[in-house]
Amino acid sequence: MMKHNTKTKLLTKLSIIGLIILSVSCSKNELLKYDTTQKDGVYFDATNATDSTFYNFGFSEITEMDVVVPIYLMGLPVAHDREIKLTMSNDKYVDETVVPATPEYYEIPETITLKADSVSTMIPVRLKRDADLETYRAIITINLEATEDLDIRGHSEYTITFDDKTPPTPPWWASFWYGEFSKFKGQLFFRYFKELEQEDKAVYDLIVARWGEYLTIEPNIYGDNPLFTYMITFAKYVQQKMYDYSLENPHLNLNISEPQY
Repeated sequence: MMKHNTKTKLLTKLSIIGLIILSVSCSKNELLKYDTTQKDGVYFDATNATDSTFYNFGFSEITEMDVVVPIYLMGLPVAHDREIKLTMSNDKYVDETVVPATPEYYEIPETITLKADSVSTMIPVRLKRDADLETYRAIITINLEATEDLDIRGHSEYTITFDDKTPPTPPWWASFWYGEFSKFKGQLFFRYFKELEQEDKAVYDLIVARWGEYLTIEPNIYGDNPLFTYMITFAKYVQQKMYDYSLENPHLNLNISEPQY
């Protein structure tokens, strides 16, 4: 009798396990199904919390900045190119802090191509360093539009805000050597710091590896201040050049101290 009960229990357990396996297998098959009759679509891989980005021209001396925004395909790649249409609605999120970007501030194509056999592409965006951006922050709102080939599937909007306002004073800035901080001084500092790459690449690489190209990797103050850690290097290759520049341009009142090394 006990053997019969044990056998019955075993068969019951095996049946339950079999049903679980069958259920999981069916679920997986359902997940793998794709309705090939629906039109393929494109989307931004973003949410309401991640569908925007901000750029500041900062300490660089570039006049244009090239950035990209990725677009993804929901559907199957095909053997021919497909067109993606873009529109702008730059007035949509304007408030007291931002102005709508006008054409002199940027370049974005009206259409881009999703290449054959591709599942993603990039929108090329060129931001221009207009003088107005020293005062205003501009906003671009990019919209994906449906075409004959592609619908919109998911998030269809992406915003870019950008300006050329003076960045905050860096925490590592040493006013007793370089005087009061300004954007121009910051640009001058990094112009000469970048030249260190040609003059002493090994040291430049060590500094960038630790603190980054613009010395933004923390900690970067007090005992971890790169200007203190590499005091002689910065005095010789950056401060000296800034001091010489200030002597050549006294009308700028840069107040750079003469370095001692």
